[in-house]
Amino acid sequence: MIDERLKGFIFAIYAFLCSSFIFASPSVTDNFAGTDTSRNTKSGFKTKIFPVPTLGTSPETGFYFGAVSLFDFIPRGDTLPRHSVAKTELSYTLKKQFIVSFDWTLTTKSRNWILQGDNTWLKFPELFWGIGGNLPKSNEILYSANRLELSNAIYRKIINTWYVGLSQQFQTVYELSIPNQTPDIPAGYLNLNQGVSSGLGLGILFDSRTNLLNPKPKEGLISLQALQFGSFLGSDFRFTLVDLDMRYYQKISAKSVLAYQIFSQIRTPNAPYRMLGLLGGPMILRGYYQGRYRDNQLFASQVEYRLRFHKWFGITTFMALGNVFSSQFPERSGALKSAAGLGFRILVDPEENSFMRFDFALTRQNDFGFYVSFGEAF
Repeated sequence: MIDERLKGFIFAIYAFLCSSFIFASPSVTDNFAGTDTSRNTKSGFKTKIFPVPTLGTSPETGFYFGAVSLFDFIPRGDTLPRHSVAKTELSYTLKKQFIVSFDWTLTTKSRNWILQGDNTWLKFPELFWGIGGNLPKSNEILYSANRLELSNAIYRKIINTWYVGLSQQFQTVYELSIPNQTPDIPAGYLNLNQGVSSGLGLGILFDSRTNLLNPKPKEGLISLQALQFGSFLGSDFRFTLVDLDMRYYQKISAKSVLAYQIFSQIRTPNAPYRMLGLLGGPMILRGYYQGRYRDNQLFASQVEYRLRFHKWFGITTFMALGNVFSSQFPERSGALKSAAGLGFRILVDPEENSFMRFDFALTRQNDFGFYVSFGEAF
């Protein structure tokens, strides 16, 4: 186990460094409109930095606080300009959770290349109910584990706003423990397995969005990824992952937009508990504890109405439906899950029309969440 974990970690670091090297290499950076942001010329980047404290609450963390720096930059003199976004975050929660993350979506000149990264280290006690969509709250246990999660992708434009690329995912769960563990813990909790998941695969991407923090009407996204995990990449688990994410933004009036999303995750058997489809969280089916329900397949959709009623302020209302499934055990899917909520928006970048969001969500099971973040949920 230790040797395999070490190999997986080395692979993940290698893949991470490769993505950084590719981005830094002349063959790619030559596609940018320069890198000198200190001069107000037609070359270089138009850059904005938003360093702010953050606080809020969610079902997973309780009250949290910390600091976030959001970097928003766009090449000058580009005929097809698109915002690149990078975010660093350091947070601590009253549930004694510690989170360090760095994620980005970078776009080169003329949108020839797109690079994506979502990289996080977590010291994260969290709740677990088992696997399935019909588990009662009485199943709840608290466990503690550390996680390192690295997810990176690079895409090359093939025509218009269509791309093909390579994706890499790595996750290691270690130092896992169940406080006050007793011999009568249900057998289902044996699914709390630590180890390395390391995978590599291909992706197809359609992305016409200009501002990732606040997409415009008639823009959209289609992202399809398929990755294989196995020992040849240092993984302790052998399985296949397929993810699909589709979004569209429809103009309702000069000040309002209707946003749609369809989202699915499919895992073959033997995927570890933390790589399954996890229902809930700050992005889709807000209000549910992320992982309250989990299984090999997840399907969800949501719609959000966004109204800007003032130069500096906006409001939203949203609703989501979804569930988790297993083709092997169809009886454990349970009833359809639903959530709805309201949001408030404050303009933080008037020039680029980017907002900070404050969302309150309530679920069918009367769970709730309050979320604070830069940009829209989707």
